[in-house]
Amino acid sequence: MLIITGSSPKQQVVGQRNQPCAGCRQVTPHRVQRHYVVKHVFWFPLFSMSTIYATVCERCNHFAQTSAPAAGSVPPAPFLHRRGFLFPIAVVLFPFFLLPLAVVGAGTAASGGTHADTASARELFFAAAADRAAQSDLQRQFDNLGLAGLTVKVSSADAGGVTIRIVAAKFSRLKKVSDGDRGRLLEIMEDTADQFFPNNEVFLGLQGRILWGGYSHRQAGEEWRRKVAESTDSPEREAVAALRASQAAVARASADTAAPAAASAAAAR
Repeated sequence: MLIITGSSPKQQVVGQRNQPCAGCRQVTPHRVQRHYVVKHVFWFPLFSMSTIYATVCERCNHFAQTSAPAAGSVPPAPFLHRRGFLFPIAVVLFPFFLLPLAVVGAGTAASGGTHADTASARELFFAAAADRAAQSDLQRQFDNLGLAGLTVKVSSADAGGVTIRIVAAKFSRLKKVSDGDRGRLLEIMEDTADQFFPNNEVFLGLQGRILWGGYSHRQAGEEWRRKVAESTDSPEREAVAALRASQAAVARASADTAAPAAASAAAAR
């Protein structure tokens, strides 16, 4: 049997920064690029290897290798490039192991789609410097309260100059926390968000093993809207929806601006 294997070089733009350029010796915008090699069988990607990062000057195209960004600060490589080998394995294992898990997963989706919400948030929201500072401060406050096992994650995304942030606290023993104490934990999170992100829209929540059991949200300059219950809205799902709505508004505004310009150009011809 003939098996065709090989590898393909790939590159992905993962960010942009202003920095001094060794080529044109000016402070210019630089693209941050990820370069890697994808191994494949019959042109189906299996996994990536030999990953490096580089900056490319937008003015003179000077290329310079750089260190890898902090984890979570840049979008990941496409899933197929990183974990494509899982698909042929899944095809083999599905009838024996994964089909029962799929049935269980469908039940979880019906109860709120928590895993899908988390996956979308991880693809769109990343931790900036301000997020990491707020996360460290909030984690310290909870540690001082003796809440062992409670972990905090803060991330953000931008669309058209609007920043949306998610402040999430996961606590495996949340089911044993009373509604009053949940409200106090949300209040601590709200105060921290007001301190670090007064001009941003913020979604925050408390998550147990699976479900969210505390939720709060505010627009910049508005009051918090808080909800405490056994099961509440997912701040990740709501933040993703708000981001996509903002992106759609930006796209509509760009289209509205471009239409008159195109009409004027056509009339001039």
